[in-house]
Amino acid sequence: MKIIGKITIAILILFAIIFSSIYIMPLGNAATTVTLSSVAHTETTITLSWTESQDRYFVNYTLYMGLNVNGPYQKIWSTTNKAQTSYAVTNLSYSTNYYFYIVDYDSFGSARSNTLQANTTSPPVLNVNSVTQTTVSLTWQDYNTYSSLVPFVSYTVEMKSLTGGNWSTVSIINSINSNSFTVTGLSPGSTYYFRIYDTVGIPNNLTITYSNTVTATTIPLLSVTISSSTTNIMTGQSADIKALANGGYPPYTYTWYVNGNPVSGFSGSEYVFNTTTPGTYTIYVAVRDSSGTTVNSNSISITVTSSSIFGSTTFLWIIILVIIILVILVVLFLFRKGKKRW
Repeated sequence: MKIIGKITIAILILFAIIFSSIYIMPLGNAATTVTLSSVAHTETTITLSWTESQDRYFVNYTLYMGLNVNGPYQKIWSTTNKAQTSYAVTNLSYSTNYYFYIVDYDSFGSARSNTLQANTTSPPVLNVNSVTQTTVSLTWQDYNTYSSLVPFVSYTVEMKSLTGGNWSTVSIINSINSNSFTVTGLSPGSTYYFRIYDTVGIPNNLTITYSNTVTATTIPLLSVTISSSTTNIMTGQSADIKALANGGYPPYTYTWYVNGNPVSGFSGSEYVFNTTTPGTYTIYVAVRDSSGTTVNSNSISITVTSSSIFGSTTFLWIIILVIIILVILVVLFLFRKGKKRW
C-alpha cells in the first residue's frame, strides 16, 4: 500500500508539472505584431508611434532603420518598457526618405511590424512680402509637424546689412502660428539680408534649422533732377526740359515753375519752354508722390535773347542771296558791254 501511495503521489506530481507547463509556456510564437506609424516630422527628426504589444512574455521593442525599402537595416534603438509606444528618431538629413520597422521580442521568439516609409521635411522657406522706405515685411513657410517628443520652440529672425557682415537677431517669435514679421527702423534706399531659423526641442537637446537667405532694398527717398537741351535761346525758339524722378511711391505728379510761378498746361515729366520776351528765366519742377511727399528739383537758368533779323540765320541767307544776285547782274552787265564792242 505504501508503494502504491508513493506511485500515486508521483503520478499526481507529474501531471501537475505537465499541466503547469502547458499553462505557463506559450503555444508557438507568443510575440505580437505591432503597427508602426509616423506622427510628426521636422527637418532632422521623425516621431514614430506603434500599438502596444499584447505579449505576456515581452522582452523588448527594437527599432530598425534603412535608406531603402529592401535594406540594409540597422538597429537604432531598443527599450524593455512595454508601455513606451513612441520614439523620436533624431540627427536625420533634410528632405530624405527613411524606412523603419519595429520588432517585438519575447522570451520565446519575435514578431516584426509593418515596414513604414517616412520623410524629413525641407527647411523653412523665407520670402519678402513688401518693402517701404523704412520697413521690410517677411513671410515664411514652416513644413514641420510637431509632437510632444519634438515640440516647437521658436522662430528667430536675423538680419545683416553687408554680405560679409555679422548676423544680428531682430526678433524671437514663440508662437507656432506666427509666420510673418515686419522689420522696422531701416534706412531708405539700403540693402539688407534676412534669414530665419526654427528651433525645435528634442530629448536633452535643441536643434535649429536655417531658412534660405533673402535680399531686400528699401525704397529710396523721393528725389528729382531736371536737365535742358540748351540754356540759351532766342525769342521764338524753345528749350526742352526733362525731369527724372526717383524713389518715393509712384505715380508722380509734376508742377513746373518759371521764376517762381507755376506753369499751366504742363503736368508731365517734360516741359517745353519758350517766350517772346528776352531775359533770364529760372525753371524748376516740384514732384509729388502717391504718399503726399513733395520735393523740388534743381533749378536751371535759361537765357533768352532778342531774335532781330541782323542776328539771325535768315538774315545771313538774305545777305548771301543778295551777293549772288549782284554777282549775276555784274556778269550780265559785263557780258552785254563786251557784246556791244563786237
